[in-house]
Amino acid sequence: MVHYFKFRRDLLGPVPAKDVYVKRGAGKGWPEECPPIRAANGFGFDLLANFEVTFVQSRGKWRVADDVVIESDFAYAGSEESEGAPLRQQYAWFWEKGQKLPHVISDNVYEQIRNQVKVSTYLFLGTDTNELLYFTDVPNLERPWRAMTALVDTDWYPASYPWHVVLELGREEKRITIKKGEPLCRVIPVRRDTYFAEEMSPREFDEFFARGQQWLATHGRVEHESAEHAGHVDITRTYVKQQVRSRFVVTGS
Repeated sequence: MVHYFKFRRDLLGPVPAKDVYVKRGAGKGWPEECPPIRAANGFGFDLLANFEVTFVQSRGKWRVADDVVIESDFAYAGSEESEGAPLRQQYAWFWEKGQKLPHVISDNVYEQIRNQVKVSTYLFLGTDTNELLYFTDVPNLERPWRAMTALVDTDWYPASYPWHVVLELGREEKRITIKKGEPLCRVIPVRRDTYFAEEMSPREFDEFFARGQQWLATHGRVEHESAEHAGHVDITRTYVKQQVRSRFVVTGS
């Protein structure tokens, strides 16, 4: 389970991913009509942009055109004796040339990553034991920027700050705007485990292949009679009827 807490109660929480993100025109054969692609699009949770933000590039250097800094609606105190105060969190910031903290970035490395920007989700995130969070871009969605992929040990790493996502901006772009409510990234809970890949034996493959042919013979519909497509079958409707989809639900408020 993903556990989250908002930096401020009026901010946006995670939402279940959607099957379709692009409104298409007329025609058949759009990628979103493919059941496995729809399943991938709808697998996980989206973390949303809490504010509209614009990034401007001039002479090879990016800047935030309209940055935001907000305060939490809860107070933090370093000890029981001290008076608490709200936390402050910037919305978007770039790597700094010559930076030393939170880690060193060499000048030659900075030149390669200067188009990367960190955007706060304003969410404190945790998971149950042996569950991790896989941060990645929204599948099959083309934008002039992308979310960098990361696998975070949210079951044991007690981050004292809201999680941010690292976005890589298109180097050829001059101006990029991310609107409020737009998905910043996809997060997918995964198990910490050992995963195996093993080659089938000839006998195992024979059984596998025979089972596949039997399934096609039982469920496939012959749609093409021409010589070019002789023997081809349509399984689309049958596939989606037999497909067992995972569900992603946000509870509470």
